[in-house]
Amino acid sequence: MKNVCGLLCMSVVAMLAVGCEVPIVGGGDGGQNNGDASDGNTNDPGPDANSNGTTVDADSVAGTDASLAKFADPDSGFETTDVRDVDGEIMQFDTETNELVWQLDGSRIANWQVQGTSLLPNGGEFRVRFGTQDGERRAFFTEVSPPTICNLVVTNGSLSIFPTNVQVPQG
Repeated sequence: MKNVCGLLCMSVVAMLAVGCEVPIVGGGDGGQNNGDASDGNTNDPGPDANSNGTTVDADSVAGTDASLAKFADPDSGFETTDVRDVDGEIMQFDTETNELVWQLDGSRIANWQVQGTSLLPNGGEFRVRFGTQDGERRAFFTEVSPPTICNLVVTNGSLSIFPTNVQVPQG
């Protein structure tokens, strides 16, 4: 029975994941990165590095830090606006515009709401979970059940979310 439920859950998640394609809306608010504290970017000076070696100016991608969802780990007190997928690619969630902000290229994906650690796109639900990787505390984009890290891909103007079997790292 447990295996049947697991297969059924995975099938539903896989259908949701493959069918969860959302059009990308226009890029950030054009915020300025002048390299000082006045622009609200706590990552200054300079642009932010991404997992593929490219750089994106965080101010022009996400707008202001005040509009980004901040996720807090109740077990450690760790807080972050950065959420990672299975490949370590970073996204943030703009609560003012209800958009997922893909840090790799600045794409903004419409219709994402955040409620605590729940991520709610167009009737779906995902969860932010905390773990430790490479000695650092991090937040991960996961399925609700099973609690595995998802793979997010932006291709041809659409976001696709794929399930994986990768557990949130705890060490």
